[in-house]
Amino acid sequence: MAPNAPDSQIPVFHGAGHLLRLIADLVRRPRRRECPEPVRHRGVAQGREGLPVICLVAGDDHAQLARGISYFLGHADPRRVPHCLHDLGAEPSPADPESVEAVRRTLERLAQGFARSVNGADGRVRFRRFGLVNWLVQTGASGDPDGAGDVEGTDHSLLQRLREREFRRRRVFGLLRAPETELAVDGHVPWWVWLFALHLFPLAWFRVRRGLGREYRWLLNQPYLAPRDPGTFLGFAERLTVPHNQVEDPEQLRKLMVNAFLEDLRTAFRRRPWRPRSSRRTAYCVALLDGVDADNCGHPLLRTVIDVRNETGAFDPLLVVACGARPPAEGTGTRADWGHSSLWELSDRLYGGWRDTFLHTGRARNRAPWYLPVTVPPLMPPSDDPVAKARYELTRRQEVAQDARLRLPEPPLWARRAVSVAAVCCVTAALLGAGGLLWGEESAYRRAHCGLSRFQDDADTLRTVETGECIGVSRHGFTFHSPDAELNKTLRTIADQNARADQIHQASPERPFVTLVHLSALLSSTGKSTAQLAYGREALQGAAGAQSRQLRTTGSTEPILRIFPANAGSGMRFGTQVVQILEELQGKDPSIVGVTGLDQSREATNRTIRKLTEAGLPMVATTLSADSLVRQSPMYFQVSPQNSREAEVAAAYAEHLVGARTRPTRQVRVIASADPTDTYSTTLGDDVAKQFRARGFAVERTAFSPPPPPGGEPSSDAPGAGSVGQRSCSYPGLVFYAGRAEDFETFLGGINESCNSAPPAVFGGDDVARLAADPVRRAQYPGIPYDFLDFTLGSARCDDASGLYAEMSRLFPEECAKVPNSSLDGHAALGFDAVKLYVDAVRQLREDAAGMPLTPPAVWHAISGVHGDEALDGESGIIGFGGEVDRQVPLDKLLSVQHIDGVGKPTQVGYCGRLGGRTQSSWCPALTPEKGR
Repeated sequence: MAPNAPDSQIPVFHGAGHLLRLIADLVRRPRRRECPEPVRHRGVAQGREGLPVICLVAGDDHAQLARGISYFLGHADPRRVPHCLHDLGAEPSPADPESVEAVRRTLERLAQGFARSVNGADGRVRFRRFGLVNWLVQTGASGDPDGAGDVEGTDHSLLQRLREREFRRRRVFGLLRAPETELAVDGHVPWWVWLFALHLFPLAWFRVRRGLGREYRWLLNQPYLAPRDPGTFLGFAERLTVPHNQVEDPEQLRKLMVNAFLEDLRTAFRRRPWRPRSSRRTAYCVALLDGVDADNCGHPLLRTVIDVRNETGAFDPLLVVACGARPPAEGTGTRADWGHSSLWELSDRLYGGWRDTFLHTGRARNRAPWYLPVTVPPLMPPSDDPVAKARYELTRRQEVAQDARLRLPEPPLWARRAVSVAAVCCVTAALLGAGGLLWGEESAYRRAHCGLSRFQDDADTLRTVETGECIGVSRHGFTFHSPDAELNKTLRTIADQNARADQIHQASPERPFVTLVHLSALLSSTGKSTAQLAYGREALQGAAGAQSRQLRTTGSTEPILRIFPANAGSGMRFGTQVVQILEELQGKDPSIVGVTGLDQSREATNRTIRKLTEAGLPMVATTLSADSLVRQSPMYFQVSPQNSREAEVAAAYAEHLVGARTRPTRQVRVIASADPTDTYSTTLGDDVAKQFRARGFAVERTAFSPPPPPGGEPSSDAPGAGSVGQRSCSYPGLVFYAGRAEDFETFLGGINESCNSAPPAVFGGDDVARLAADPVRRAQYPGIPYDFLDFTLGSARCDDASGLYAEMSRLFPEECAKVPNSSLDGHAALGFDAVKLYVDAVRQLREDAAGMPLTPPAVWHAISGVHGDEALDGESGIIGFGGEVDRQVPLDKLLSVQHIDGVGKPTQVGYCGRLGGRTQSSWCPALTPEKGR
């Protein structure tokens, strides 16, 4: 046979094939469980209880035999069997063969052999537990190499050395604590980063690791050396160090080290679905101990391994093959002599005899049943004849040729590296795909819900519309991405009060609990709040003031009030979509009984009112005044006067001016918007023209085209507001402006450019109050005096004794700081009164019929009955519906005329309507008497 043939290094002797077959059968790992698969003996499957300790008695040939078996294991197909050949005879002879140090050195050599990379990525074993025990046994208790010199206590020194050992084992900490890295970190990062990265984080990690690390916990739970004395890891670890371990029981210390060694092997071979590497281990580890004898630590080591197996009852994936001149004394009773027996008899004597003995006596927990000693005949024949030697070697090699190559089973298909890599790639791809899909869905959800995730509050009641605006209902303080700090504070204040209302309701469940939705246009089409839309914030502040005042009441019939702000988009364009959201919310929250707010009298507002009527919700508008609004729904109410009343008061005031000869001409130019969707401007212009004609004025109508929305087209071919202002300079009569406040600035700009020194007489509708209330915007045209209509007296102060402004000074002191330069244009008062109207209706229902459910229809019916003695004496005047069943607008609602001259505040020149016991101005239209029902 060629010298380089795979079997050229295999030892040849009588029965060598049986020995190789026995070793091959024992090292092959089964696909299931941990004990080896049954071996067929004479056609009958024989079960196994564990791996025997094979003791090969080979006389002076034991070294050659051990090397041959090592070669056999190292050239297995398709991969090497993890094994380690250790020559005990080459070690210095210890004075005491059973010394702990000798056993420790042997286990250390075996651990180093099994951890070598030559065994492959799947065959290497990491000895974490044995490594820790081995390190402690060699470590001095103090910081000194000899273990002495620490007179103050050794625990701190040992803990520090444990920490340094742990840091060296971890690549990350090793990199962080390298001198060059530490210097770079110290010189290029802030001090707190250096302190955290190099000191705080490693210390915190080691503390957690010491409490939760597997090897640390195992050391305290293993059965040897009474680890629970003193009961702490540090105390037990100190017992293992030099010189404390010298007073411990050597046998217990040997068992501790062997058990740690075997436990690391058990952990490496333990099958787990998430660890395919353990399933790829198709061969057990083999410890080849050469030169085993009573004069070295070989026999004590074998006895300790067997004792640990008996005492723990755990299966150890380790085949121990001891080669020596004589067997251990405990195993002589089962020796097998190769002699001249047949092959089946040899097999029966080898494994079958051992198995039978082990099954009958292995439960006794003695050592003898574990040994399988085998006497191996000489490797070469006794004859010196070269021809006889060659013939003998050829015969024996032919006997072992079929067993000269160890063939290991392939790992399960699912555990193979290629399959594992493919599975990991597929799972990763699937996770990435699913993550990408979820991220895409989440991103789409966020885009559709104002940037909020599906798990955040308010996300399900908010929508992002095509213009980029955020609309919907804010129940938990969402600010609709507004950059206006004052609006954000108002919304947060309402959210805080809602939380307080929930707490009060839990403490007093017998009190009525209702929720109002304040629906308005909080932001412009660009998503930003503007000065023109500040009235929306002020109306919300008024509603917040009414809520705060109500939450401090304690009567049993006093309702506990929540307010949900809602944004319908610029110009109320998306009001119907918000109502759909509100309908879904109403199904989940039956405490919702009505709606307040409703900005800007436009066609979009009409659609919103009709949609709210379909939802069965009553409405109380704050600033709306268009005449056509009441025709949209019988469930609609408002606390402001209609345009028809504005026109009547305006015509009466103009006639008063003519009579006083301050305006000699009886002619008026009515300027209104050409936008057909602006119901407010259209109806106000028509009403003004009608009332002025009735009083003998010559009426001229002029239309202007407001700026189109972003991306839109002009509503008509009419000139802009600035051009209309320039053309009004030469008009001798009264110019009545019936448009919006934002266009009124442009209108004044045109007058300022053309006739600042001699402006025409200008009279504006109620929307102009929004401009007049802002001192900054008002001061831009100091040379143009004008009059305008206001829904309040325009002279409120935060130090007044009214309930509204007392709450304003407490909740929003920054608004009160504006009073010296502001007129407090009345939107807060209107918002306050709208909420109060609901509160009074709910209180009346609870007093009249305590058991009646607080449903929206019941609240609507109660509001319609507000008149006479039950009228609301509000902050914006008396609110009563005159006793008429179908009346939805307050009777003779307060209207004042304010005058602007220079940069000063507006001054009141008269008022009309019901205001407590006060008398209206002499030139006002007569009050309408109430009708009984």
